[in-house]
Amino acid sequence: PLAEYLDLIRHFTQERDKNVWAVLLDSFSFLNRIIATGDRPALEAFVRTLVAPAVQELGWVPRSNETDLVRQLRGELIAALGRLGNDPATQEQASVHYQHYRTDPASVDPNLLPALVSILAHTGDETRYEEFSRNYKTSVTPQEERRYLFSLAAFQSPSLLARTLAHTIDGEIRTH
Repeated sequence: PLAEYLDLIRHFTQERDKNVWAVLLDSFSFLNRIIATGDRPALEAFVRTLVAPAVQELGWVPRSNETDLVRQLRGELIAALGRLGNDPATQEQASVHYQHYRTDPASVDPNLLPALVSILAHTGDETRYEEFSRNYKTSVTPQEERRYLFSLAAFQSPSLLARTLAHTIDGEIRTH
């Protein structure tokens, strides 16, 4: 039952294994898709309670002795905290780090960039949508193209989502 599952998850606050967190974060994403809108604040609070300690411990900047899995975990946890946890402090930090990235791409760990883009899309307005749409169209790598393309579906504004849908129908966004 859901209540027992959530009680079980509470025991993972000290977990730092990327594979364990992948399962937990997937379950949060699934819950986020199926819950009633009125229940979303409770899920957001639950995600913040569970994820924030790990993000605080890992920080936003990699340490020299970290493994690639820890760097990947950082990005996934920050993304979850900013989107699923709807954490304003994380969203603000994402904006700051993305500004640093735009000025100096080497200043941001590549494992963090997908989290920054997804958080900024989640909280983004029309100006951010236009920026990410341009970035999708002018991407130089397939990874960058996918990152910005997928971000267009993460904006919360119904009118921006309608634009994304219209672009898939009119062929501006390739569907293959």
